[in-house]
Amino acid sequence: MKTPLAILQLYSIHTSTQRYPHGSDPINYSKLLSCYLKSGDIINAGKLFEEIPKRDVVSWSIMIHGYNRNGFRRKSMELFSQMRISSLVPTSFTMVGVLVSIAGLGDPVLGQCVHGLILKYGLDSDFRVVTALLNAYAKCGNVVDSYRVFEQLENPGLVSCSAIVSGFVYNELFEEAVVLFNQFRKLGMVPNAATVLTLIRACVALESRRLCESIHGMVVKLSLVLDVAVNNSVLDMYSSMLDLDAATRVFEGMECRDVISWTTMINLLVCLEYASDALMLFRQMRNTGICNDVVVVMNLISACAILGDLKRGREIHTQAIVCGFGSELPLTNSIIAMYSKCGDLDSSRTVFDQTTGKSLVSWTAMILGCVQNGYPREALKLLIKMRGEESFYLDSIMLIGVLSASGELALLELCQQLHCYAFESGFPRYRLVQNSLISAYSKCGDVEPAYNVFGQMGYIRDIVSWNAILNGYGINGHGEIAVALYHEMRKGRENPDAATYLCVLSACSHSGLVDDGLVIFNQMVEERTIRPSQDHCGCIVDLLARAGCFSDAREFVSRYMEKMGPNAWRALLSGCQLHGNVGLAELAARRVCELDPEEPGQVVLLSNVYASVGRFQDAEALRASMKKKELIKNPGISLLNRIPYDVG
Repeated sequence: MKTPLAILQLYSIHTSTQRYPHGSDPINYSKLLSCYLKSGDIINAGKLFEEIPKRDVVSWSIMIHGYNRNGFRRKSMELFSQMRISSLVPTSFTMVGVLVSIAGLGDPVLGQCVHGLILKYGLDSDFRVVTALLNAYAKCGNVVDSYRVFEQLENPGLVSCSAIVSGFVYNELFEEAVVLFNQFRKLGMVPNAATVLTLIRACVALESRRLCESIHGMVVKLSLVLDVAVNNSVLDMYSSMLDLDAATRVFEGMECRDVISWTTMINLLVCLEYASDALMLFRQMRNTGICNDVVVVMNLISACAILGDLKRGREIHTQAIVCGFGSELPLTNSIIAMYSKCGDLDSSRTVFDQTTGKSLVSWTAMILGCVQNGYPREALKLLIKMRGEESFYLDSIMLIGVLSASGELALLELCQQLHCYAFESGFPRYRLVQNSLISAYSKCGDVEPAYNVFGQMGYIRDIVSWNAILNGYGINGHGEIAVALYHEMRKGRENPDAATYLCVLSACSHSGLVDDGLVIFNQMVEERTIRPSQDHCGCIVDLLARAGCFSDAREFVSRYMEKMGPNAWRALLSGCQLHGNVGLAELAARRVCELDPEEPGQVVLLSNVYASVGRFQDAEALRASMKKKELIKNPGISLLNRIPYDVG
């Protein structure tokens, strides 16, 4: 970029050429043209070019290269056509500029035409032209002709070899690129930094750890670790494999780090959900004096979202505005998501409403935020608003969020509409969408279409699919089917996880399948792959208490006392209410008060137990003490209300 003084000097020289056009040296014109084009001043370069009394091949070539440098590739080709009309013979410098234009345009027909001109003018022996030609063919997607040109080289050098390998990688022929590179190595070629950067991209795409480690070894052997770009690429390579140990060794071994190095490492920590470490690394980066960029800030916002650290998230949001990143849409979308995940939906909505030029990601972040924070109705209102204001189509992520909202509100008709939309939009093989459909239909009380979706998934089912259908049958009172499906899953290749056991135990509890529930729980304990949690124990207590098996419930409670959370004791208290077991109810109520003193629900339950056995004075006394302490039971929520909806 030219300084203001340099630009003034350019104008001064330009003025002198206008005063004395016939006495000006062509070399001066060429130098001035180059200066204008390097500074990005296309307009004055064009004016000067038109003023040149007698344009030679050098001035034409400079203009062709200059237009390329500034992104005007089609204009560059137009200039070349005009030059040919003027009967000037292009040089190798000219043809390299033309080939760079063709590579940028990606026009294979133009490539073949220019190849003919290269042969006509006898430039096919110039290695710079040939290298530019094979690169142009590769960028146009014509790998066959690119390799054919390469084979015609008698003694291909490092630049040509690197260009053909790069061409293969550009066209996603990753295995072929690695094979070709190995052949060159056997012939004694020593790769440079550019070659290694290309090869790393191929190895990452192949997801071959052996190849990646081999390339890293070569980088060390060739002393390319001193190159920051190469080190960053190696760091990114291990980051793509989520190999934190290897990435850390590379990062700590770097003598020189730039903002890309720090960003890559912070991003890896965020991806692995080591959010606290990511924030700590950011503080180290700031201490080195390196200025953060918008990508770093986005990663920090994601770290705060993972931690649920609202205070830190606000601070980083403020810093982003101060640094001038406030208008960056990708960052704004991350901030909307961060506030939602931290439970501050008001701030999320404020940022969303202030965002101009919202993208589909913006709407998705806000809609998902509403769903995650328990406002499914608001999520659907936003969907309607988006459909009225924007021309966006729902993508898979948005669809999952809206399906979740419709399931929470038990809107069966909307689920059916979204199912049709998913089918028409090509999402029927998206596993996440299918899993969401199963859950949504189940929550709407219609298990048949949920099972149809599950059955159609076939080999793409995962443990989440099984858990969704098990939970679906469980919450709809079909415990026997849930147990049968659980055993079917055990016979297949899927191993149950903690959520699987929770779903099937809950199904047993709702359907009164005491024996099945105990067998499955004992199976989980005996296999020792999953340790029983408070929720698992709560399901068993609920199962036994509902069935009136209080002696078994007492024995279970004493055996797993350390696993008994407040929900398990509440389940026992509810069972006591059903069967009028006052003694055990009082014990359960005391334990709930100890574990969760802010929740008054257990007082109401114990009062109901007293009333069920005719101890009305005790029941009234409990209610009075609750009123005196100003304890208020959380009211129930009705889902009967509906809102108009339309997914288009």
